[in-house]
Amino acid sequence: MKYSTIFLLFSLIFIGCKDDVDEFEPYVKTAISFPEVVDLKPIYAQFNAEEMSEIDLGEGNILVILPNSIVDKAGHTLAGKIDLSITRIQKKSDLVYAYMNSNDGQSDNGLLDNYHIINIKGYHNSKEVFIKDNQQIILKSPTDASVSDGFVWSGKYFTSNDFGWEKAPNTSVIMDSWNSNGTSYDGISYTSSTFGWISGAKKLSNSGHSLCVNLIEGLDVKKTKVYFIFDDAFSVAELKIFSDTQRFCGTIPSGSKGHLIIINEEEKGKYRYQKETLTISENTDISAQPPVRVLEDIILDLNSL
Repeated sequence: MKYSTIFLLFSLIFIGCKDDVDEFEPYVKTAISFPEVVDLKPIYAQFNAEEMSEIDLGEGNILVILPNSIVDKAGHTLAGKIDLSITRIQKKSDLVYAYMNSNDGQSDNGLLDNYHIINIKGYHNSKEVFIKDNQQIILKSPTDASVSDGFVWSGKYFTSNDFGWEKAPNTSVIMDSWNSNGTSYDGISYTSSTFGWISGAKKLSNSGHSLCVNLIEGLDVKKTKVYFIFDDAFSVAELKIFSDTQRFCGTIPSGSKGHLIIINEEEKGKYRYQKETLTISENTDISAQPPVRVLEDIILDLNSL
């Protein structure tokens, strides 16, 4: 994933306060110590809290922040310069890397067709800031009109090991047109009343067929991740361990085409990997015998999704 150039000025600002500003980490860590091989580095930006601000996120994506809408932890309206750290997830491989570092048990992740996923953190003098009550930020994202029936979702940590999405209240998703750097764009404008993880997305069908994967004996299920990556949606469904067996299962919408991915860390730094191309037209059981694969080959394959 490629981002707009990071301005040197803002880089220097954040280097100076790196002890106070958390760098981006995809969700939370789990047993698989898969390396951070994808360039999920933030865009750094700065704006004046008392002014209307439009921040260019690249490729026609715009973040709009209204004047006097930023507060500190105590709820006091802030003035002066606000620093932002903004990370966008734009490729399916980026979704896989992020999900690999998460336990998203209380979530609709696998049934969300995301058209824009972003993580926004704001700081004033190195202290975290928030959006004022009854105020919202606006995100403009070029995308197909078919997503106009979607919703805004907020990322939430339910427990220290459990990340998921909740439908955000008091938000809107509308068709829109705008200009950025002399280019006209059509797409979606959607709002959020919080910083943090935000996704504009529509739900895929809840009905479908069971997809199950049976691991060969000897593989540690706690060091294994199983996903279905959709061809026709920006979405990843994580299959969950079934009871205390070697079996992972999930429900995939009927007619979905995509790739089944099994990743196991047999021991630290030693990975097993298997990919199957599937069309979900009936209940499907697969026996997984992922061979040991060179890490570089796994990365190349995931990046080609």
